[in-house]
Amino acid sequence: MKILFPLILVATLATTLFAQDEVSKAKDFIRNGDCDGAVNVLQKVYKSSFSKSAGEKAAVMLTECYMRDHKRDEAKQITSKFLEYYVSSDYRERMELANAIVTVEQGAPYDGVEAMLRILAYSKNPAARSRTKDVVIKVLAASLLNADQLQSLVEKYPVDKEVVGWIQLQIGRECQNAKRYRGARYWYKKVAGNESSELAETAKRGLESLEGQNAGTPTILVLAPLSGDFAEFGAEAIQGVLLAYEQAGLKGKVNIRTADSRADASQALLRTQQAIHQDSVIAIIGPIMSGPAAAVAAWLGTNHQYIPMLTPTATDDGIAKMGPNIFQVNVTMDYLAQSIADFATKCLNIREFGIMSPLGDYGASVSRSFTQAVERRGGDVVAFRNYEEGRPDYKTEFDMLRDVRFKQLNRRLNIKRGASDLNAPNAKFNKKESDVDFPGLLIAATNPSDAGLMASQSAFYQISGTLLGTSGWYGRDLLVTGKNLVEGAYFSVPSLDMDDSKDAFKAFAKSFKERWGAEPADDKVSGLSYDAANIIFKSMNSDMSLTKTLNNNNEFKGVYGNIKFRRGANVNTKIVTVTKGKFEVLNGCPEKTDKK
Repeated sequence: MKILFPLILVATLATTLFAQDEVSKAKDFIRNGDCDGAVNVLQKVYKSSFSKSAGEKAAVMLTECYMRDHKRDEAKQITSKFLEYYVSSDYRERMELANAIVTVEQGAPYDGVEAMLRILAYSKNPAARSRTKDVVIKVLAASLLNADQLQSLVEKYPVDKEVVGWIQLQIGRECQNAKRYRGARYWYKKVAGNESSELAETAKRGLESLEGQNAGTPTILVLAPLSGDFAEFGAEAIQGVLLAYEQAGLKGKVNIRTADSRADASQALLRTQQAIHQDSVIAIIGPIMSGPAAAVAAWLGTNHQYIPMLTPTATDDGIAKMGPNIFQVNVTMDYLAQSIADFATKCLNIREFGIMSPLGDYGASVSRSFTQAVERRGGDVVAFRNYEEGRPDYKTEFDMLRDVRFKQLNRRLNIKRGASDLNAPNAKFNKKESDVDFPGLLIAATNPSDAGLMASQSAFYQISGTLLGTSGWYGRDLLVTGKNLVEGAYFSVPSLDMDDSKDAFKAFAKSFKERWGAEPADDKVSGLSYDAANIIFKSMNSDMSLTKTLNNNNEFKGVYGNIKFRRGANVNTKIVTVTKGKFEVLNGCPEKTDKK
């Protein structure tokens, strides 16, 4: 073993020296313009000594030779392997730049430029920064990126004044090419305002070329979360809008500008303000989440009432009240709760209600709105309990609800028989054995399966009465889970014409699948976004402003049924009941109205 170790060491040193000699030989080939000769030598070193210093140098030189010969795939393979292995290397910026150049040449200019800007953001090497800067400016000047891509890059990497100036100038040019003249002016002015920049004169000439032009192609801003936890919903919204846009044949006549709201209120407001300052925005679709929608609506409703905002899916109450130009395409939770309260008090003549409300925003909103609506109509909520959805059993919650109602009914019996102690036990009304009746019991479930489970357990735990709900009840799982115990239940849903809307949805679903290769999701985000876009497109032909047109023509055909705006809110709801195991839409009150 003592003899073997020195032999291994000598062999290793010999291999290393050989590799270094080969690298030197390759350098001579390259100096003489013979990259082919260098490649033959470097490939051997690269394969045999990649993890050593000579192999590291060979990889860099081999990459540059491949790039000279336009062998992009080979260069990409080496740079990717190098960057994965050599986390820290004197040649890292050099290889990152090579990888970025190949990325651009392979047809992904955005990813390539982004990688170059990352180098400028972190590198302290003057030579690497200078080389990267030269390359990124050449790529920008080649006009490979559109205005939205360029704007995204300048926001993420404001790394160098000259590079930022070039990006801003290119955004101006791209806007001008797309006839988005307001946007072009905005960006040219930013560059022209920097007198120390060599690009200032170019930007001024750009401004001169726009003299006599109006604001240019009208723009519709689409606000949706394109990154983060809710990006899937954002993608669905964009797909719905673009499908409507393509079907309307508006390419070249109207510009669609998308912006990432990140499902954040401040981000959505910032994107809105940027778009309105930079483009001739005539309408906004989104945001799709209630929080961001409320933030944008509050600002837009105060400052830009000529620009309508249609949020496809936000359901919080009051968003549409923030301005005459704010519209909610989806029916709000508040109006769903009001609808079932109206039906129960007017059609069923119910005056006393119990509520089982799931923990969370949905349950709180529905329960609050239902209670207010009932009280305005002379009724009372006599018992209320929260519950946590998803559990298999709700005995505790139903027992507590039952206990409250039992005490109320027991006192009434004692009043009726003239007892002095109104809380005294009543022999004919046993707490353990007697059914407790709520004339109306609202179960504000968020999904059909839980609604069916709650309906079954309310009967099991001896609570009777007419079951009520909102849109969370509608779905086949209600019938499967609730079986005959949901017969005669009533719940409010957004407009659901089970005959007329089928054809509209089928046509939409067919077109959606043909365009995007998948069925529209059950969450209705794509369909409601499609509806919002079509409402705007069809209203653009009016001589009136878009805001006035939307307020005057307040009913529109939609994928899931008609959309009826009243003060900006969609109020088109239906009452659905279960009859003989099937859903039935009611048009008016049922025949029997003797429920007390």
